[in-house]
Amino acid sequence: MRDRIDEIRGAGAELVVVGNGAPHFAEAFREDFALDGPLLVDPELSAYRAAGLRRGRVELLSPRLAGNAWRALRGGYRQEGVQGDPWQLGGVFVIRPGGALSYRYASREAGDHPPVDHILDALAPEAPVLSEEPERSALAATLGRGLSLLVDPTIVFSFDRNGFRIHSLAFDPLDLDVDLAGRRVVVTGANSGIGFEASRALADLGAEVILLCRNAERGEAAAARIREETGNVRVRCEVCDVSSLESVRKAAAVLGDEPLHVLVHNAGGLPDERIETPDELELCWATHVVGPHLLTKLLQPALERADDARVIWVSSGGMYTRRLNLDDPAWKKRKYDGVLAYAETKRAQVVLSELWAQRLRRHGISVSAMHPGWADTPGVQSSIPGFHRVTRAILRTPAEGADTVVWLAVAPGAAERNGGFYFDRIRRRTHLIPGTEEPQKARRALWRRCERAARAGPEAT
Repeated sequence: MRDRIDEIRGAGAELVVVGNGAPHFAEAFREDFALDGPLLVDPELSAYRAAGLRRGRVELLSPRLAGNAWRALRGGYRQEGVQGDPWQLGGVFVIRPGGALSYRYASREAGDHPPVDHILDALAPEAPVLSEEPERSALAATLGRGLSLLVDPTIVFSFDRNGFRIHSLAFDPLDLDVDLAGRRVVVTGANSGIGFEASRALADLGAEVILLCRNAERGEAAAARIREETGNVRVRCEVCDVSSLESVRKAAAVLGDEPLHVLVHNAGGLPDERIETPDELELCWATHVVGPHLLTKLLQPALERADDARVIWVSSGGMYTRRLNLDDPAWKKRKYDGVLAYAETKRAQVVLSELWAQRLRRHGISVSAMHPGWADTPGVQSSIPGFHRVTRAILRTPAEGADTVVWLAVAPGAAERNGGFYFDRIRRRTHLIPGTEEPQKARRALWRRCERAARAGPEAT
């Protein structure tokens, strides 16, 4: 295209190049290719996600890759290094004034580019405008469901990046083709990771999004970034430490005056030692169970005033390994293990979401839980660095981990199956290992314990 820039500009268009490397790499690229047009950098891959471009290592297995490399070599172009995200593929778009598309090409593997003549044809005034309705391939959906039957029992190849790619073949793009203007969303733990990506996606769909963050500075920075990237000015931060009952009550007092359409319980932590909060609660239990329970209770009137309100609990696949433990949830009798404490509270979240679903159903409020698979989040990097070192090559992006949160929050059909537990937009079983099932007595005891702790602070024994 660089060699035919005169024809492009002669048609009244401009060649704009977007890459995902650092600015100094972009400057080198501009010099190497003698470009004099706009060159933008997108290291966060925001434009790539918005354009629906492919990403993943599977494309490296394509038999066409060697031919693409040989064609580039014959043209005098040698790949000497990789900058930015090596797994992100590109594409070409012809965008008309007003934003309509007359051409779209998504690369299938590295070095896959469309013929320039096709691009020039799309610049002609009589070139048709492409339909904006997302395409869904029935064959791809069938393939995705079939491959899921093979990879899901392995856990590793289901929870990882490739599992998401396989499951996403069956996703219906129309599920997220929703205008959230006029809807109000609260996301806890929203300054990074899955909470940030869910907040950004919901803001991009037009919702008013309130980020509940423990740290005001990081929360304000995240809100400013989302406003800039989405163009949605109705994004703000409120300070709330969900492990503190006083902080939860203060935040609810600020947020409870207006209807609330979506509440996402995402805040989490994995402490490596036992920490007791000022409310005399173990930190993991307070953050994942008691705090969210109290926040839901205080915001219930706001949820009742909203149409099609939804509550979403972000759990973890680790909960499959543990049963509901109410004998010593405060870890006063056991030697503290942060990983086990985390898994036990994530199991409690799933049970609590089912109990809330039963209570809120009559008010027209849907309650669901989900787990994101293995995502490369700051929490994983800092809390379980050993796991991160071993698995980082296959971890999902935070946006992929957040996908089901967004789907549960906006998809028209997601609210119809109240009380479910979801992974990659599919309702899943809550018990996979024998002996992890909890009796009804334990479920009722969990509710009573949360009620007592939320009222009085100190946890009853």
